[in-house]
Parts: sequence; structure tokens; C-alpha cells
Amino acid sequence: MIYISIPVHEKPEVIINQLVNLKKYLNGKIVLHLSLTSSFTKNELLALISKNALTDDVLINPSSVKTAWGSIINAHLSNIDFLETIGVDDSDNVIFHSSNDMLVKHGLDDHLSHKKNIFHTRYVDRNGYWWPTGVALDRDIEFQKSLARVGSGRIVASQIEGSMYEFGLLKEINTILKKYSVVESSTAFYPREEFYFSSFAHALGVKPCSFPYIYSEVHIFDALLWKVFATIDSSPLPSKEKIKHYINLVLFKSRFYKITPKKINQVISGSVPELSFTDGGNIWIPYNQKDKLFGVKRVEREINDSLRKYITNEIK
Repeated sequence: MIYISIPVHEKPEVIINQLVNLKKYLNGKIVLHLSLTSSFTKNELLALISKNALTDDVLINPSSVKTAWGSIINAHLSNIDFLETIGVDDSDNVIFHSSNDMLVKHGLDDHLSHKKNIFHTRYVDRNGYWWPTGVALDRDIEFQKSLARVGSGRIVASQIEGSMYEFGLLKEINTILKKYSVVESSTAFYPREEFYFSSFAHALGVKPCSFPYIYSEVHIFDALLWKVFATIDSSPLPSKEKIKHYINLVLFKSRFYKITPKKINQVISGSVPELSFTDGGNIWIPYNQKDKLFGVKRVEREINDSLRKYITNEIK
């Protein structure tokens, strides 16, 4: 059995749209965590789920925690606690999704059928262009201490969207996090869900079967930006940091990295461009098998967003 963990906090109509999207492409039970700061109630969301005939496909976590960028891991951990209370088997799998990703290609059930754990092994050994590495290495001390108690202490990052872990492994990781108060003691503000699960899985000797299946605009942006940064850093130019800051702004405003129908069709056909990173002393390729991508991020959380409508109405 597959369970799909998703933190949600706004726009019930968009939540329903995503639930329908997931049901179209993936057989599993969706577990929603509704943020403590949400503007609507669980009962209101349940009524909407029932109205759209999704009751058999969705569970709502009865507990709620505050969530914001940098603390999303709390929602996923709460969902893990909830799944344990309802007797989920250790051999079942949990997939992590975000509320702004969507699936676009059939075949995901077959892809996952014989796999146990899916995550990136993005080794973080020293500071680089990806700013969260510096936070993890320099400020999240309890994380590093607890990681060293379990294994080698090496930090391993992974995209969270489309990553999958055996439930028994997640329970073990959750137990470690609680034992050493890793989450509660950390004042570091960064996407910890992209570090904790994969790092502790690696520390426990787990090797992934594949990589996360969501094609993210984040990697499209970073791959180009960091190549430009590396060129600047290897040049004799003065004021390098100012130049890099300016280029970052220009590239961000250009929106070249945004998911488009063209990029979606590349995902469907298995023809996305090559992406590779050299950062922090390591070379990393996020998608080394182009035909193993099945979804995209980021899709705006707006029901009338043109990309959301394209995915919902145009892809069969």
C-alpha cells in the first residue's frame, strides 16, 4: 500500500484539484495535513472531499501543527505519527508531495511497484552555491550530532517531492528525531525535509532504488545559475558578489525556469534537457533516467492558473 503525504493550508478548490490529479495517475491513499493556521476547518474540507466522491481515497490527519516554509517537515512527521496510530504496515510506502506539484504522465504505478526507497543522494560536504548547505553545515548542530550517532555523519540531501520511503524506515527516523530532539532544538531556518529523511536513511545504510519522480523548476534555475557563478568565480572580475547578485535577480525575473506545456510534454516523452550540478565539491545529476519522471513542480495554487488548467484539461 502507498500513502501520499501532503501538507495543505489554503484554497480548498485547489486541494480538490490536486487530489483528482493524484487519483488519475497513482493508486494510493492520500494523507492530508491541514495547517493549524488554515483559514478553513477539517470538517469543511471533509465535506468538499465527500462532495467530489474522494472519501475512499483521502485521509485527513486529525492533528495539526503550524507550518510555513522552513517547517514543512513538522507536517510530514505529524502524518507519520498519524499513520502509525492507524496500524500502517512497516512494509508499506510513504511518498512525499507538496501542494504545488502535479502528475502529468501515466505509468507511475508500474514504476513504483517493486521499489522500496526513492531519494536523491546529494552529498553535502562543504558550503557551495546552494544556500541551505551552509545552514545545515554551520547552524544545525543537533542534526549533525544525532546523524553522527547513527552513522557516518555525512549529510545527504534530496528533493522531497516524489521521494518515497518504507514506512518502517520512516518510523525509525522519526524515533531518532524525537530521541535527540532534533526538530525542536533546531533554530536553523531552511528546508529540513530535504535533509533529514535522506540523511538518516543513508546513515542507516539504506540505498535508494531510484530518484524522486517530480521534475522541479528549482533545479532548472540552479543548474544555469551555478554554471554562471562558477564562470564568474574563476574570472579576474572585481566585485564578484555584486555581479552574482545582479545575475541572480535577472535570471529570476526572466522566468526561463518556469514549468510550461513544452516542459510538461518533455516529461511525458522522456526528453527533458540534461541537468548536472557541480557544487560543494560534488557532481550531482538529479534525473539520470529521463523516462522516470512523472510530474512537475511548481504549479501555482490558483484554480484558474493556465498551467493547472492545461494539466487538468488537456492531458489525457
